Amino acid sequence: MVKSDKIKVPFDGRPGVVYNIRCGCNASYIGETGNTLLDRYRQHMSNVGRYKEAVRRLKEPQTPARTSTKRRGRPQREQPQKIIAETIKASAVVEHSSQCSHDLQPSIICRESRLNLRRVKEALFIRNNPTINRDKGVEVSAVWDALISKRKWCSLTA
Repeated sequence: MVKSDKIKVPFDGRPGVVYNIRCGCNASYIGETGNTLLDRYRQHMSNVGRYKEAVRRLKEPQTPARTSTKRRGRPQREQPQKIIAETIKASAVVEHSSQCSHDLQPSIICRESRLNLRRVKEALFIRNNPTINRDKGVEVSAVWDALISKRKWCSLTA
């Protein structure tokens, strides 16, 4: 009997994915990452948390940084208005979360280890689905757009 020393990595733990983050209001964000979906989702949620902390600081009366027990970790040093503007400018997910209080659910659309193909797949999914994305991804020939939209290969079902 031969034993394999290979460790089976679960599908969600594999790097190189095109992903969808769906909001409870049915808004959808499509992105790609060379990391795992969980790592990228944590980055998005970190930005959302940074935004929410800045909003809380803006609404709350000024208190000394060391006496506040609501937040763990290093206190924010920048002005809340600056953090809010930066996080909204940097992320369409944060911009949407600032206007909507529903939960965000990540899911993998497809796996692709090669960066160029991953970017093309991301662009095709963005173009063929209603999203909150600000950009349309990399440029793809209109010939492919016509074929893919006719066959509905890149359509996400709700």
